[in-house]
Amino acid sequence: MIQYQDGVPPSRASDADREHVLELLRTATVEGRMSHETFLIRMERVLAARDLTELRSTIEDLPGAEIAPPASAASPRGLRWFLRRAVGAPADLATRIRRRHRIRRLPVLALPQAGTRSLVIGRSPGSGLRLSHESVSRSHAVLTTAVDGWSLRDLSSLNGTLVNGRRLIGQAPVRPGDWVTFGRMHFRLAAP
Repeated sequence: MIQYQDGVPPSRASDADREHVLELLRTATVEGRMSHETFLIRMERVLAARDLTELRSTIEDLPGAEIAPPASAASPRGLRWFLRRAVGAPADLATRIRRRHRIRRLPVLALPQAGTRSLVIGRSPGSGLRLSHESVSRSHAVLTTAVDGWSLRDLSSLNGTLVNGRRLIGQAPVRPGDWVTFGRMHFRLAAP
């Protein structure tokens, strides 16, 4: 006979609950409150959780993080939005997991030390980081140290620069763990 705490069986963890907890973990990682490795370990625990108690254990040390009751179908966005999100969530999660796995296997590009001058990335012999690939422009991008980290700027390259899969227009902050692409060359940024 199965013994339950207080005689009540634990509530099953729904996909919506898992997605909410994964979003809380993602936010904590982006805000720098959790390392990427801790995020991956906890993500595996979330995916394996059978009940809400196991889900809560993955976020109990995060301030203000709670598992909210599931959104009702009569939310302001409507039933169609709710159903589309519920059906698409597992596929989106699988895609994100595959992408994270691919990113972890990318070659590492160490960010410059704080206080160093800017690093020009390109095919030109005078570039600080020379990439000998036909998809990389002679002066493709520049990586500079900023007050709160590093900043990447595309130098009007032909094939563009991407940060985490999004085309870079102007300048954007970057940090260790980000995925950058110069033309068709992909790298994962790491701390100096």
